[in-house]
Order: sequence, then structure tokens, then C-alpha cells
Amino acid sequence: MQSVGTITEDGGAIVKDAGTSRARRSGQKAVAIYLTWGVFLIFRGVVDLKIYSLHPSQIYFVVGVCLPILIGSVCCLLGLILAFGIKSLGSISHDEISDPRVEQRVRERYSSDIDELTSLGFSYAYTSGEGMGLPHVLLIYPAIILLRARANGAVLTLGRGGKVLLAAPVLTSADRRTFAHPESLGVSFYTAFRNGLLLVTKNFDFPFFGAAEYMLLASDATDTEAWQTHKGRLNKLDTEANPANTDQSYHAFADIALREDAFLKSQQ
Repeated sequence: MQSVGTITEDGGAIVKDAGTSRARRSGQKAVAIYLTWGVFLIFRGVVDLKIYSLHPSQIYFVVGVCLPILIGSVCCLLGLILAFGIKSLGSISHDEISDPRVEQRVRERYSSDIDELTSLGFSYAYTSGEGMGLPHVLLIYPAIILLRARANGAVLTLGRGGKVLLAAPVLTSADRRTFAHPESLGVSFYTAFRNGLLLVTKNFDFPFFGAAEYMLLASDATDTEAWQTHKGRLNKLDTEANPANTDQSYHAFADIALREDAFLKSQQ
């Protein structure tokens, strides 16, 4: 089975160094962008200072000289911060959220999915937060991801250590074999097996993957249709020699979610 990294538990958060190389590549691009624009704006301000000396104007001094130099200095500072901190930008964490106010927001946002899944025998287990450190927001790609998630109605909150969390519900099936995880794009069903296989079904379009350790079924469907598809494949795969895991702890869910994330990143 392909190795996808290590998982540790740190202060209640399940953390995996998943996608570190991608984060570093994204960080290197962001460093180049910030430093390039920073140097350009500072140079522009210095050039305009010479023009200002020939044609003094208070408005021109503020807009044409001070503002570019100030913004350029901030860009250079951000670039330097990222340049020396990229190594710490690769970890993704999953935190169990216990704040009742956040849980209420999550229940309201995903009420239709929760109601439909409850009618299928699922029970609300906990509220999960997929987190990234605030320095991630300085990177171009993670910032776009957060903006897209927020545009789709995702619930954002701040976690411990200044992390930005995408909060969403996790439900468990009556037979204890499956997690259901509604998110802004749709619902994902997860089942893990003793041999390490992950069976994942999503009710929204998603690139298909099949491997020894990961089987993904995805199509535009209702929660009920996706669950029937997942359950049908699950019943065929669940055998005495290779049974489905029935651990419904938060750690078990976080392990599955992080393994999926690491596998998908390894395919990019």
C-alpha cells in the first residue's frame, strides 16, 4: 500500500503533513509574487519621488510616492515571512468543534442534508473543522479555496492557535460502518476496511479514482441515491476476511479524511 504520511494527535487536533510539497510550491510562487510586486512598487515610489521634487504636490506625494512605497514594503515583508516560514505551511488538521454556537450555525447551514441523512438512519455525531494556519491565507491557492468555500456557504470559524476552520457536520450510520460528511459541494460517504481500503462515495461530480487503497464513486445524485450506491458496493466488499471498520470515534473519521486528502494530492 502506498505510504501517504504520518498522523499525529496534537492538543485535540488530528494533524497530517499532507500535501507539504504542494504547499511549498504554492509558497514559493507566493514569495516570488510578493517580492516582485514589492520591489516594483518601491522602485516606482522612488522614481515618483524624483518627479515630485520637480513638481511638488501634496496629493501626488501621498498617492504617487508614499502609497506605493508603503504597499511595496508590506509586500516585501510578507514575501520574506513566507520565504522563511514555508516549511511550516504544509500541515492540515482536523479539530472536533465543541462550541455550541458554531454547531448551531453548522446545523442551520446543512439542515436539509442532516434531515435527509437522519431519515436514512444516520445520527449526528460531531462537528468537524478542517483547519489551516493563518499564514496559509497569505498563499494564493489556499486563499482562493477559502473564498470559494465561503461563496458556497461554508461555515468558517477560528480554532485554537489561530487556525481557520471549515466547519461541517459528521454523521454515522446505524450499522456503524459509514461516516456521512456534508460539505458545501455535497455529501461524502466514507467506509474504511481492515486491509486499508477506503470506499468513498460523493453525490457531486468529482474525478474518478480507483486504486488498491482508495475506491471513489462520484456522480450528481441526491443524498439517498448516493447512499444506496455506497451501501450496495459496501455490502459486496464487506467480508469476514476483510470487514468494514466500525470505529465511530472522531479520530477514526479524521484518519479517513486525511488519508483521502493525502491520496488525492499524490495523484496531482
